[in-house]
Amino acid sequence: MSFSNISGHTKEISILRNSILGNRLAHSLLFAGPEGIGKRLVALEVAKALNCHRGGSDACGQCADCEQIDAQTHRNVIQIWPINKDDEPDPNGLIKIEQIRDIQNSIKFRVERGSKVVIVNAADRMMAGAANAFLKTLEEPPAGSIIILISSRSADFLPTILSRCQRITFRPLPDEIVSGYLVDKRGIAPEDAASVARLSGGSISRAIKFMDEGANEKRREILERLTRLTPRDTDDVLKFAEELSKRDDLDEVLEFLKSWMRDRLVSNEGAGELIVNSDMGSYMGKGSREFRHLWDSFMMIENAKRGIMPPRYGNKQLAMETLLLRIVGCGI
Repeated sequence: MSFSNISGHTKEISILRNSILGNRLAHSLLFAGPEGIGKRLVALEVAKALNCHRGGSDACGQCADCEQIDAQTHRNVIQIWPINKDDEPDPNGLIKIEQIRDIQNSIKFRVERGSKVVIVNAADRMMAGAANAFLKTLEEPPAGSIIILISSRSADFLPTILSRCQRITFRPLPDEIVSGYLVDKRGIAPEDAASVARLSGGSISRAIKFMDEGANEKRREILERLTRLTPRDTDDVLKFAEELSKRDDLDEVLEFLKSWMRDRLVSNEGAGELIVNSDMGSYMGKGSREFRHLWDSFMMIENAKRGIMPPRYGNKQLAMETLLLRIVGCGI
């Protein structure tokens, strides 16, 4: 694989290739953008370009170095991920100070050829101590080393981290790229692929997850229950909140509710062509359509999501109870 095999991100890849070719690549980079759009793939291609036998601004994809990087066995390329309390990889875990110390020990020795590349996945999940311990290394990595932070929540970084990195912002993939992937690689019917692509927010991994988990049915079920609730149904609201709090896909549920509120906002403003959940049109007009109510509900959902995600780890049931009581009280 090489840069040319990555879907989208033409501008971002061009910036990186020109920097590599001119030996101007920043020593600390932040790849920011939505989850599942290919930031990690681009980071790995940067690592391959810097270590490929062919040299230049792109990798051959065939030499021993390229194959080892693809197999995640190359000694010059180090990846770390959030871990849970049992030190096992966990997307909902945290990056601990011990992991940062391991990185610092690994990159302090010069390499014979190529560059050491450290890829920190979900870097916004660094604990405060880990982030502070990393500051000096980000500012002045050892010669021959490149550090790439990958994040879909760059707003959660300490300002001192952001100031030490060159930021490259990756935008969501166009719907046609996501739907084309689903048709070509997953055998999805074009009309279904187009619908899921709109829901994915430009993320191929999210689109695949939607297809695999029956997202359409789940979305419809959630809206059916939510839009039936009234301020008088306190017991039912609390029961629904408890059920949501126990779901493994609570993060995705909240993202969907945000997108639904957004759709109602744009519909209310006469921009129906911007609606994402176009197959949920029967739910768009229920309840209050005042801009302030819809915007307040959108922000309540966003705040609830932030409150239960790392590093805050708020009580999920309490967060859902508060959220639903307030949304229903405002008029859905």
